Amino acid sequence: MKYDFTTIIDRAGKDATAFDGIGKTVWGFEPDKAKPGFDEIPMWVADMNFATCPAVVQAMEQRLKHPLFGYFLPSDAYYQRIIDWQTTRHDWPELTRDMIGCENGVHGGIRTSFPCTP
Repeated sequence: MKYDFTTIIDRAGKDATAFDGIGKTVWGFEPDKAKPGFDEIPMWVADMNFATCPAVVQAMEQRLKHPLFGYFLPSDAYYQRIIDWQTTRHDWPELTRDMIGCENGVHGGIRTSFPCTP
């Protein structure tokens, strides 16, 4: 898949901590404003400045067509996709469904170390 990693997207004013949080205290680890003559360059680990993959956006648009967003029960396909990803991308064919946890809201977060079962 060809993907664009060169387009610069202006994130100012879009509630992006890496941009709009500079010089503010939200969580306590935001960077100070740059000194005069220096640029502010966000260098966050997980907040990348690339557009989201079109396939992800399309999947979200499809899901958004349904008006309810309640809790979900992970399907067999959900687990299989994770297993397939780990097998193909990380050469980990030993992964099984019972090794995969799920956080689906507050209760899921509390029982993080346990699989998500009905």
